[in-house]
Amino acid sequence: MAKETETRKKAVAELAQRGWITWYPSKVRFKQNDVFGIIDLLALKGRKLRHIQLTTPKNVARCRKKILDFFKKNKVKLPLEIWHWVKKEKRFKKERL
Repeated sequence: MAKETETRKKAVAELAQRGWITWYPSKVRFKQNDVFGIIDLLALKGRKLRHIQLTTPKNVARCRKKILDFFKKNKVKLPLEIWHWVKKEKRFKKERL
């Protein structure tokens, strides 16, 4: 199973355990599509909505730059979280932008 798929399954499971329902775009020809190119996963609980970008520890800085560049270019601001799986700690590290 691809690393991206494993990470997404772990994130969906963690959110479901806390009462969130999730949605993510389907794969198209072996490639995952992101919402606006920056959101991998949407989570909803009551009136709360979370926008989550999943990545690897090595790609957090690149991912952060991509998101901030998107915000600046399109003159938008959106609460967004970057999650990456820390294998040693067996948990997600989360960063809010």
